[in-house]
Amino acid sequence: MARLLLMLISILYVAYCDEINYRDFLDKVYNNSKELIFQNAMTKSLQNEGYAANSWESPYIEVSPSFNRVAGTNKFETQAQILLMLTPQMPWVSGVIKDSYTTKVNKNIKITELQKNIIAISAKRNYLTYTIYKEQEQIYKDKEALAKDALEIAQKRFDANRISKAELLRFKNDYSNALSLLKSHQILLKDALDKLKILVGDDSFDGISDLFFSYIDNINIDSYANNSIYNEILELNALDYEQSAKVVSRSRMNSMQIGAGYTIGQNSIDLKLVIPLPFTPQASYQQQALLKLQSASIRQNQITSMQIRQNANSYKEQLMQQEEVIELQAQNEQNAKNLFDIMQKGFDAGVISVFEYLDTKNNYLNSRINLTQEKLNYINTLSLLEESLGKEINTKETK
Repeated sequence: MARLLLMLISILYVAYCDEINYRDFLDKVYNNSKELIFQNAMTKSLQNEGYAANSWESPYIEVSPSFNRVAGTNKFETQAQILLMLTPQMPWVSGVIKDSYTTKVNKNIKITELQKNIIAISAKRNYLTYTIYKEQEQIYKDKEALAKDALEIAQKRFDANRISKAELLRFKNDYSNALSLLKSHQILLKDALDKLKILVGDDSFDGISDLFFSYIDNINIDSYANNSIYNEILELNALDYEQSAKVVSRSRMNSMQIGAGYTIGQNSIDLKLVIPLPFTPQASYQQQALLKLQSASIRQNQITSMQIRQNANSYKEQLMQQEEVIELQAQNEQNAKNLFDIMQKGFDAGVISVFEYLDTKNNYLNSRINLTQEKLNYINTLSLLEESLGKEINTKETK
């Protein structure tokens, strides 16, 4: 019967559990991101802007009426020239305009990809921080429970005249502090969860089933840096300026007007051709301005590549050191727990003083908090490393 009840509870838990997997979590975050909504719209906008830039101008009708006096009479003879005018885009311009906007669209797609990566990195950091806050809540609950139990024992000993009023007050103060820390931390924990719910746009969000605190694998920084999305964006930026300069250069004669029509009164078929004469230096100056920006983008790319490597190597080294600190802190926690277990038995037996007991207990609980703080430091540094590379990196499960 008990086994059947346990199975039913497990089934109900799975059915009503609000935890989702990490991929679904990110999909919810992406769908609820105002930045990504704008970036996706910008990509489509640039595509349509390119189509518009490569389209012919609207045709129009040009009407030129004239009134001529007939010699020897007071009558006027009416004539009217009616032309249908077209302004076709020249083929040597259409190609570079198409290439230019293709580059603009590709650049915006990469910017959108980078934005998604940064959003994912931030969301992962926020969730992992929340999980550490949950660990800390349990520690504060343990601290409150231990303080309460100790206070109850102290109260009985005080009533039996085995400890002084001052010693009892120390236990009361210890419990009050523990309860205050727990309440304060629960406010922090609720705020972190509320922010995650806002991030995913789902008030029922309760956790992620397959995302845990973990260490990075032995990554190759050069490999990540050589394929950095920051450099890809800057390369496309330089190409964009280069192609925009080509558009300006070839747009000196980007179109000409062609017209055909009929002159009423003369019964003549007319043709009209309007050819621009680009003899001003305006286009040359515009082209030079864009090429200067292209040169700056190339230089920015070189500096960015160097900085990515420097920052990433620095963060990687910090992570390796922090991993060692976490392992040492875990050992310290175990040692403090072993000592506390001994002291607690002595306190229950009445052979350990108030000062020794409280000091040992607080050292043990502080060692647990310190371990979680080191994990938080690791999470934040990992986030900085990923942001410097522009993408999430592989991690290994930490036991």
